[in-house]
Amino acid sequence: MNTHLLDDLRSGVNLTLAPLNVEQYHHMVRHGILRDGDPIELIEGAIVHTDRRDSSGQITSHGCRHLNTRNKLTAVLSRWVADRGAFLQVQGPITLDDHNEPEPDCSLIAGKPDDFGDAVPNAAALLAVFEVADSSLRTDRRTKQRLYAEASIPLYVIINLKDNLIEVHSEPLPVESRYGNLITYQPNDNFELSIGNLGPLPINGSELF
Repeated sequence: MNTHLLDDLRSGVNLTLAPLNVEQYHHMVRHGILRDGDPIELIEGAIVHTDRRDSSGQITSHGCRHLNTRNKLTAVLSRWVADRGAFLQVQGPITLDDHNEPEPDCSLIAGKPDDFGDAVPNAAALLAVFEVADSSLRTDRRTKQRLYAEASIPLYVIINLKDNLIEVHSEPLPVESRYGNLITYQPNDNFELSIGNLGPLPINGSELF
């Protein structure tokens, strides 16, 4: 978005923006207006860059620490999810509603990939979402948390690289746009996440940092 337009909005100029819906967003990808695989996502009707940079990086960069932590998280979740009636999706889209299709770092999704055919997994199929956060921490704590809670996703986990914490949000309160419970863990903590009826997911914090 042009910075002059942002300045106008901040100064109180009354502009009505036209949000994209998910169908329009998919149409733009199918027809090459947006490139499939680009680091973008649809948030509240706006196309935004997916922020996976380190604190000092440019918005289009991919931070090495973020990448390393996501790879570690992927390994942990891959081992656990095998033969449990669910699958792991890494940096793939999930459709929350008509104007929101974020791409979490990792998602645990009920069923099998073939259950969705050509469709994007929707909120009803989501068991848990995981975001690795450095520069994106404020957005992940505020915007993403609000969207995931409103979509009633049972569990939202932030791997907070800025403060070296694991933040576990549970008990979504959709009407209040927030989660009712937050527990934080240190990198050396061992704990379990409750993933629906699939049983506990053990986490050794030292494996992620």
